[in-house]
Amino acid sequence: MTLVFRNEPVLHPEDRETDESGPWLPILVASAVAWLALFALDYRLLSEGTFLWATVKSLYTLILAPLAAAALLQDTRFLGVEGIEVGPAKWAYALIAVIVPPIGAVYLAHRHWLVSNSPVDLDAAGEDGTDDESADTGDETKPASPDGDD
Repeated sequence: MTLVFRNEPVLHPEDRETDESGPWLPILVASAVAWLALFALDYRLLSEGTFLWATVKSLYTLILAPLAAAALLQDTRFLGVEGIEVGPAKWAYALIAVIVPPIGAVYLAHRHWLVSNSPVDLDAAGEDGTDDESADTGDETKPASPDGDD
């Protein structure tokens, strides 16, 4: 017999824990590096007006630049969930990243400064993105022996 319904209640989307962690920094770095490579290829080697030129230009302006900006904004959302606010600078970084994605290097330096000066330790966060305070409390209790000898 197969159960059609769940035994536990289903949470409303607003009641669920948010998980903003993701591969945002590698996506930001990869898209910025790819943007630089394609921009250099366009500037140095390709002739304007050719099919290859149009393909490369479309790729780095319409795909990679918005991808870098979106990854940057998603990373600022993750930092906000963890209690580190970037502030309105995130919008400036994202707007500039739509035009020139290597601005992500400046964002990464700013992010490093924010994280290092924050009381929140992102390295101590659990895999679900929340702080795991129960992992190392120092209050280790011995389990009761089955014989009742303590």
